[in-house]
Amino acid sequence: MRVRGIPALTALGRDRASGFLKPRVDQIRRWDLLPSLCLACLVLFGVLFYVWQRIQVVRLGYEIQHLQAERLALVRQENELRFEVARLKSLRRVEEIGRRQLGLTSPVSGQVILLQ
Repeated sequence: MRVRGIPALTALGRDRASGFLKPRVDQIRRWDLLPSLCLACLVLFGVLFYVWQRIQVVRLGYEIQHLQAERLALVRQENELRFEVARLKSLRRVEEIGRRQLGLTSPVSGQVILLQ
């Protein structure tokens, strides 16, 4: 009698209980998914932040490399300009320009007066 009663009650119970329990089961499932969804969003934001950070590091690395190359070019240009200034200030060059273009000559012994 017990064996016959359990399957009958179970079948009857399923039909009755399905109407009562189904909305509650859906509601419980929604609330059960909320922590998982929050955790998934947290992991997603963490991964996106990590990827953004890596992209920034790579971008800044390229920018540093570019600026170092630009600095090296500017240092070379500075050295070239310093050499050019030294060449233009050379007394030999000034004397040569004075003789060729301005027609200047070396002073004779009577033209030089030394002051004490």
